[in-house]
Amino acid sequence: MELSNHPLYLGDLDRAAARIPPEPFYGKTVLITGAGGLIGSALTDLLIRVDQMYGCGIHIAAAVRNPARLQERFPQDAPVFGVTYDATAPTDFDFSADYIFHCAGNATPSAYIQDPVGTILGNIIGIQGLLQYGLRCGTEKLVYISSSEVYGGDTNGKPFREDEYGYVDILAPRSSYPMGKRAAESICAAYARQYGSRISMARPGHIYGPTATERDKRVSSDFARMAARGEDLVMKSAGTQLRSYCYCVDCASALIWILLNGESPEAYNISNKDSIITVRQMAELIARFGGVRLLTQEASEAEKTMFNKMDNSSLNSERLEALGWQGLFSAEEGFAHTVQILRDCL
Repeated sequence: MELSNHPLYLGDLDRAAARIPPEPFYGKTVLITGAGGLIGSALTDLLIRVDQMYGCGIHIAAAVRNPARLQERFPQDAPVFGVTYDATAPTDFDFSADYIFHCAGNATPSAYIQDPVGTILGNIIGIQGLLQYGLRCGTEKLVYISSSEVYGGDTNGKPFREDEYGYVDILAPRSSYPMGKRAAESICAAYARQYGSRISMARPGHIYGPTATERDKRVSSDFARMAARGEDLVMKSAGTQLRSYCYCVDCASALIWILLNGESPEAYNISNKDSIITVRQMAELIARFGGVRLLTQEASEAEKTMFNKMDNSSLNSERLEALGWQGLFSAEEGFAHTVQILRDCL
């Protein structure tokens, strides 16, 4: 079964789409970079359902490295057209976008280690190119997808608010990712203040869901695929780290809420308060829904270099909720749906 036709996934999208006001999207062109990834493809799916539900006449420009892959991912009658995009190359499109969601960039720990230059430059060059493009074509609003890793080391054990920052070792092997995100957010704020660009920054927690590709090696994505295949899960740590997990459909609806209601330049955490759990609790849920065992094994030194050093990366979602957004999927429901959908799509 194809993901785009799975009734459980479509039902999840419809629950979220029913809460989105359609008027701001009538006749609009929406550019989504990284539209083939975990977050970008869920966002594309949700906008497709909004268009189908309300007949908005949306045009979605799905910007990816290889547009040919989009033909297999989205319905043939969807209002989506593919464009070639590389975050480290100059940005030049032959159309104008009313809204931009910048989701592209290295997003797996192995990429931070193997390609730190591409990771940090992809963030800096990518956002600068899109901001210049937005100025040229009169873009109404840009949402930059940042990360909870901008907060650095835990300071007080409580969920991070948007104005609280901890320590980041700027010379550590994987710091190309959080430092690139921090720099990109600063560039967004600079463009908003100097040129009047309307920009909001989104800081997702740990996003998961059936839209993750095989190339996505984050632990929640890996574990969900393994459980769907009936394979036992192997943890390489005690799993005591606290994380804000968020189902991809909730994340997609939060991005739309930030686009429509977020201040400029302002940052918003994306976190479902019903899904703040430890890494081990996440693994236990996936193992239970997959009917597999959860095992423990010592990590190699190479594997340890890819670990997120944040013991607490839970996020306070009050600023986002003040815009009227609310998460629809608890951790139990979100992980149960993820495993079931992946199993059916294997």
